[in-house]
Amino acid sequence: RCCTEGVEGREVTAAAGLLNSAPGKERLLGGFWNKAMSFIPLKRRRAGPVSEEPLDSLQSLFPDVCLFLVERRMGSARRKFLTGLAQKKGFCVTPQFSDQVTHVVSEQNSCSEVLLWIERQSGQKVQPGGAEMTPHILDITWFTESMSLGKPVKVEPRHCLGVSDSSVSRDKATQEIPAYGCQRRTPLHHHNKEITDALEILALSASFQGSEARFLGFTRASSVLKSLPFRLQSVEEVKDLPWCGGHSQTVIQEILEDGVCREVETVKNSEHFQSMKALTSIFGVGIRTADKWYRDGVRSLSDLNNLGGKLTAEQKAGLLHYTDLQQSVTREEAGTVEQLVKGALQSFVPEVRVTMTGGFRRGKQEGHDVDFLITHPDEKALNGLLRKAVAWLDSKGSVLYYHVRARSQNFSGSNTMDGHETCYSIIALPNVSPEKPSPDAEKIEPDLDKNSLRNWKAVRVDLVVCPYSEYFYALLGWTGSKHFERELRRFSLHVKKMSLNSHGLFDIQKKCHHPATSEEEIFAHLGLPYVLPSERNA
Repeated sequence: RCCTEGVEGREVTAAAGLLNSAPGKERLLGGFWNKAMSFIPLKRRRAGPVSEEPLDSLQSLFPDVCLFLVERRMGSARRKFLTGLAQKKGFCVTPQFSDQVTHVVSEQNSCSEVLLWIERQSGQKVQPGGAEMTPHILDITWFTESMSLGKPVKVEPRHCLGVSDSSVSRDKATQEIPAYGCQRRTPLHHHNKEITDALEILALSASFQGSEARFLGFTRASSVLKSLPFRLQSVEEVKDLPWCGGHSQTVIQEILEDGVCREVETVKNSEHFQSMKALTSIFGVGIRTADKWYRDGVRSLSDLNNLGGKLTAEQKAGLLHYTDLQQSVTREEAGTVEQLVKGALQSFVPEVRVTMTGGFRRGKQEGHDVDFLITHPDEKALNGLLRKAVAWLDSKGSVLYYHVRARSQNFSGSNTMDGHETCYSIIALPNVSPEKPSPDAEKIEPDLDKNSLRNWKAVRVDLVVCPYSEYFYALLGWTGSKHFERELRRFSLHVKKMSLNSHGLFDIQKKCHHPATSEEEIFAHLGLPYVLPSERNA
């Protein structure tokens, strides 16, 4: 019977049938059968289900010990296996927490998480006994050592999950987190990426739906968690954190307890989210345009063929070079672009200052575009410089697309507008003549830039020209992150009654501007401690 179960069994049975009609079948069949059977594992008798009923203390080899295994993060299957193992070793294991429990065994949980889980499951509040008193709240290492020796090992401090000095310091750290992102130091790499990624997916979804309040709520919660100097282990640790209550706290708790948030998974897999994310990834397409397209039935890039002439020149360029623009730009590539841009600008004004800003200034090793801030102590030297440099690059075949926005003069009363002269461009990297666009480019199909013969890569580059008197405000504004800048403007307005933008700082009450000769001076004007660019990844 076992030989007819599974693919191997069917093959052996068929082969045996062929041999049955062969000459000398008895000898051949016997030899074949013995050899075939040697490769087929014996069918094991199924073991009966492991009982989760506690062993009677009189039957237990260790009547003074009663174990309770915490299922949280351990999982029901593993808990069942460990229960059976302990019972075979003569330990008393109870499926429900009670006053009889002497040893609580947990895997990958903190003490506070274990206590909260027990309270929710049993309705009992538990005080950890430490190494000397019961119940002991123990790490799985105590269990494995005991199973190895076949008896309960002595509980030592290293086995316990009791409250430690580090827990106290964590509580203190959460209580000292400032409410404004510009008051916090946020490194590029932090301890809670799994949670912040989930919150940012919900924030992005909220922005696609036009809900600014929800977008800001999730973004602020994510920003706070990025600044924590430790990895969250329990939702209790966020109770004193700003912006981490309500909906965000529910998401945080679900990820900490289950490893995944069902709402986030639903959003990620929804047609609306996936379509909006794909459409807004096109150069020149914002949320409003993508939403209009979506309502018109556009779901993917291929659907844009039907729009034809309705696309702007910027959007056509974005689609033409879509494949390249979706690839990350490395720091090395950004450096090559920097030399290209500097060479063009300095050929007209040798002393021009060119500074790489954005994520690369904050320490990122890759990004989706490269931003440069351009200035000169003699502001007259900047007149017409941007257009001259871009035209020179274009004549060398290095510019695939560009649009220059002239400097605006209507920015003084706004705390968000940036009126600097700016060139939004797509540059061919390295500096070689790119292939001519395919005649099919007018079809507005994605991935038209695929050509095995070309040896350049399309890269998004923004060039911003600012007067030297506004340089450090522009440097602060174009360094980012977006949320850090948003929080800096919010703090300026709500706390200091000042209006901040990339041109300057205006005191609303005193009716005066504050000049600055460094970023440090701007922070000083606002009464804030200086935050390094590498710590502005809010």
